[in-house]
Amino acid sequence: MAEKLYLVFGEDEFRVSSKAAEIMDDLVPPDDMMAREVIEADAANQDEVATAVGRCLEALQTSGLFSTEKAVWLRGVTFVGTAQVAKSEGAKTAVTRLTDLIKAGLPAGQSLVISAAGADKRSAFFKACKAGGELHEFAAARQAKMAEQDAAAFAAEHFKRLELNVGRAVVTLFLERVGLDSRHIVSEIEKLAVYVGDRDTVTPADIEAITSSSREAVGWDLADAVGKRDLPRALSVLKQLLFERQPAFMLIRGLENRIAQLQLLREAINKRWLRSQGGGRGKQAVWADLPPEVDAILSEDLSRDPRKEHPYRLLLLAEQASKFKMRELEACRRALMQAHAELVSSRTPDDVVMELLLVRMLG
Repeated sequence: MAEKLYLVFGEDEFRVSSKAAEIMDDLVPPDDMMAREVIEADAANQDEVATAVGRCLEALQTSGLFSTEKAVWLRGVTFVGTAQVAKSEGAKTAVTRLTDLIKAGLPAGQSLVISAAGADKRSAFFKACKAGGELHEFAAARQAKMAEQDAAAFAAEHFKRLELNVGRAVVTLFLERVGLDSRHIVSEIEKLAVYVGDRDTVTPADIEAITSSSREAVGWDLADAVGKRDLPRALSVLKQLLFERQPAFMLIRGLENRIAQLQLLREAINKRWLRSQGGGRGKQAVWADLPPEVDAILSEDLSRDPRKEHPYRLLLLAEQASKFKMRELEACRRALMQAHAELVSSRTPDDVVMELLLVRMLG
């Protein structure tokens, strides 16, 4: 094993740790514990930084028990980015010692893997790693669309790795429910693999039956509870969201989007443009041929054509729309406008405004 340096960093903690573990396994077999050493570096103060770096330097100067080759993993580093602990003089001194070793070159036969939540790309440490090692960055996407595309590619890759067949629409439905966190995505896919058993295809019904909503996807649960006219469930989800300090304005925005969807589908149901077909697991919502002017509106004027919705998701939304009359959906829309105004102009606490909103909509 030739000496080599790896820096794996980024906000996506799961992918950072997974990649670092993969590199370690490539360097040294997992069962060869004498030729690998893991040093936890989640330091909270300058003394802990000095201890972690000191152990790392010592490990790199010590050969394996039965071999001159060794791989050292400095795991979960918190002091090479912009965190507060990295600004202390003690931490700077310790990182400088590590940087000097990297610049000088690792001892013969020794490899170093560093995994970190972030790395300051302006620092001497980062420049030394870039010049003398291999970098792997797993940064969170700054734009929502890019984050969704990245998560979709990651989920599709993991489905494939477990030999599960999924289409693009199923992956989209899956992410709508579980969110974009890599660790949660992997956990839910592995749970799906156990659930489907010998089947190699994941269906929307499987996702609905077994996956768990992530914290970021709970807003969908609130909208679904409202769509199903389930007031107790809606109040329960609301309490969870407010406890997690989710902004009331964002919750109202999500509910406005759902009511707008249901109004459109309710109108389509009333005019027989949308109807249910089949029964049991084979039941689906089917669009009829639309008048040219309606087709033009759906195709061009709306940001999202409802006819492009995944069939299973469309069926769920159509069933929700069928639980309301048009005048009831209009009343919901007015209640949302009233709640929005109360959040802006009144001193009523947000939780009271939101609870009253749900009662007005579903009571």
